[in-house]
Amino acid sequence: QTDSLNGMHQAVQHLIEVHGLQRIAFIRGPQGQSEAEQRYRAYISALEAHGIPLDEQLVAPGDFNPESGRTAISLLLDERHAGFQAVVTANDRMAVGVLGALQERGFQVPAQVALVGFDDIAEAQALGVPLTTVRQPFYTTGQQAVQQLLRLIQGETVLSRTILPTELVIRWSC
Repeated sequence: QTDSLNGMHQAVQHLIEVHGLQRIAFIRGPQGQSEAEQRYRAYISALEAHGIPLDEQLVAPGDFNPESGRTAISLLLDERHAGFQAVVTANDRMAVGVLGALQERGFQVPAQVALVGFDDIAEAQALGVPLTTVRQPFYTTGQQAVQQLLRLIQGETVLSRTILPTELVIRWSC
């Protein structure tokens, strides 16, 4: 398992400390999914650590798919008329949808709205505005899983859980 909590905390902290932003919207992942819940808790924790109250009007549901990012922007802007300086998404795929929805509405990323995702998928670098994101060590995660499986097959005891570090990758979107 990757350190979603610390990775997301770093991302939100970056927007607050480096860019001086306080109105930060968050698009959640699927309800009940452990990594999605950790990332949401990290968002709340980073706001609290900087004395920024949680504004529920800036939190939108998502399901890790690009279309839910688009839907979240519609909810935030068209229904709630929420003003925000940045959008943080629980994964990069939703950030792709957010970027498209913002650009269709005439918002400049990052000049008017900063955008941060999570995962560092290949598309994150290839977008018209390369995405600031939290990199998960996918290769290392797979490698660790295979090593654990081999130990189990050999009858060895394995750790019930291993937490792998994440890394904040700063690109143009913030």
